[in-house]
Amino acid sequence: MQSIARAVLPRILSVLEAFSAILLFLMMALTFVDVIGRYVFTAPIFGAAEMIQFLLAMTIFGGLSLINASDSHITVEVFEPWFKKRIPRLQPIIVQGFSVMVMMIIAWQLTQFAIEAHEIGSFTVVLEWPLVVVAGTVAGLSVISLIAQILGLVLSGDPAVSSDHGEPL
Repeated sequence: MQSIARAVLPRILSVLEAFSAILLFLMMALTFVDVIGRYVFTAPIFGAAEMIQFLLAMTIFGGLSLINASDSHITVEVFEPWFKKRIPRLQPIIVQGFSVMVMMIIAWQLTQFAIEAHEIGSFTVVLEWPLVVVAGTVAGLSVISLIAQILGLVLSGDPAVSSDHGEPL
């Protein structure tokens, strides 16, 4: 299983890094052009705020895969000292199990939302784009994030895989 994860995960992450970078650039460029159009030419881009919202959602879920795969979340130690004292070997299993479970719920709910948007034919409010396109993309990215998280957990004990973990808060 580790050899499969070692072969697949870097490819997934490199595609998502490029995808997230492109989305972030598009958000920046759209915001720049919209502001210039609004204040210099008194002609803002119609629907720019809605487009930026969609790009933001896709950027977040594209980047979430990168964070999940390397387990590089921002952490706050609230219960960790208690867990480490009482059940030190179970603590990482509990934390990772909870994290995977929450990601599964998010992916499932977003997939259900995308299916519902398709079935009822929902459209966005301003631009009147089919909502299933954005919802489906975000749902797909959340599923990829879940897969990346699981593959990252498979490789977590592998010395060839390095992750830059900072100090917990």
